Amino acid sequence: MYGTKELREHLLNKLGVSPRQLRRLIAARAADLPSTNEQALFTLAHDNGMKLSTYLTSSQIAEVRGLVQGRPAASLAQPSSGVRRTPSTKATTRKPVVVTIAGFDVQQVPGMTATHAKEAKMMAEKVYPKLYVFENSARDLITRVLKDRIGDDWWDKVVVPKVRMKAEGRKKDEAKDPWHGKRGAALIDYLDLTDLPLIVTAPKAWPHFKKFFDRTSWFQELVNELNVSRRVAAHMNPLEDDDVKNVEAAFRKWARLMKAKADLIP
Repeated sequence: MYGTKELREHLLNKLGVSPRQLRRLIAARAADLPSTNEQALFTLAHDNGMKLSTYLTSSQIAEVRGLVQGRPAASLAQPSSGVRRTPSTKATTRKPVVVTIAGFDVQQVPGMTATHAKEAKMMAEKVYPKLYVFENSARDLITRVLKDRIGDDWWDKVVVPKVRMKAEGRKKDEAKDPWHGKRGAALIDYLDLTDLPLIVTAPKAWPHFKKFFDRTSWFQELVNELNVSRRVAAHMNPLEDDDVKNVEAAFRKWARLMKAKADLIP
């Protein structure tokens, strides 16, 4: 029979995640149950259809059964003295958490684990809206300022050829999928987030943005900070707690700046 070490290795292969990602999943599950990290590992393996009898003893399997049924882990172990403990009258059965997004119970998606369902809810509530609002509000600010100060042809006058060609190429490629909606209404919508600072700091554009940013690197630094988390989120992976807090802090910084400079926005 295999042991816990082999169970961890086989679960890694089954999920196709890194050891760091698995540790994160285990920690989240342990905090949620609550349980030890080892017990959390066992329940994750159970949720993913692994045959626990290949790896665990009968007592360990009993612990898993109790945890997945919502019973406190402490009530699973019998005292070593053989004396039965009197169950607490305050003990209650833990109700399963139903994770819904847009009114749909995502845990009803076949094959989806409860961990992924909870991560989806966290990302939908705490991360994706902030990234969406920041990126689109930055595009809107750039468009409004340059259109007001330079004119409707600001794109051709301000944006460097390399960046223009990138956006135009993506728009052309989009035509290969006519059945799908367009990426955006303007060429700036076809650029990456990291391309936007190249527009703001362009020689013909910067004089119009210096009243918003106290130095040319301010916007670039904020974009770089958010783009690290954006890359993880764009590949449908959850952020760690510290990274979620960083996104929130960066977003608040941008929102406060826009509020303070509201009178300057055309």
